Amino acid sequence: MDSYLIANLIFVIAPLTTLIHELGHVSGSLALKADYVQLCMGIGKRKSVTTYRRVEFIVYPFFFIGGFTRSERNKPYLKSERIWITILGPIFNGISALVSYLLNEVYPSEFLQLFFWFNIWMSFVNIIPFKINGKQTDGFTILELIRK
Repeated sequence: MDSYLIANLIFVIAPLTTLIHELGHVSGSLALKADYVQLCMGIGKRKSVTTYRRVEFIVYPFFFIGGFTRSERNKPYLKSERIWITILGPIFNGISALVSYLLNEVYPSEFLQLFFWFNIWMSFVNIIPFKINGKQTDGFTILELIRK
């Protein structure tokens, strides 16, 4: 893998895949009438904040290092609604993987192949239930919701 493709992975593919994943959670929250949704990308001290309707987008300087979404609603979410919001992140990555696979069939490129594999990885890893340093996967969240 050449340095151009590695740079694309770090600065384009990883953040875009994370954004797609988080937009899955955002779409579930909005579909379930969330009063407030916050989507954060990256880490760092300074931030860029943009609000559109009920969604606040926060981008930190190191935008390529992870993301998270949270939402609130006056009427508490049912367990099934929280599971639906949670599972939509990996589902959006699965759909993105399928679309990039189909595009790669028509317009073959290393970029699309890497985008496909990174979305597959993001989808499957997030379904595996585990927790590290206080951060948990969507699979862990779903397992905890089912256990309650």
